[in-house]
Amino acid sequence: MNLRARLGMFVLTRQEQRAIAFIVLMLVLGLATRHYRHRHPKSANSPNETVRAVPTPTLAPAKNPP
Repeated sequence: MNLRARLGMFVLTRQEQRAIAFIVLMLVLGLATRHYRHRHPKSANSPNETVRAVPTPTLAPAKNPP
């Protein structure tokens, strides 16, 4: 039995081919994103990052000891 006859049972419609291509593309993009983020870690002082001020609790005035 030749290779073409063996692969004949895996005939896919155009829609199925597109679905498989989409899944493979998303897998490749996910791996590329993972690799990029591993190589370029987010720095703590990123200029595009919004810095939120953390409110400090108000301190009561110190009482004079007797």
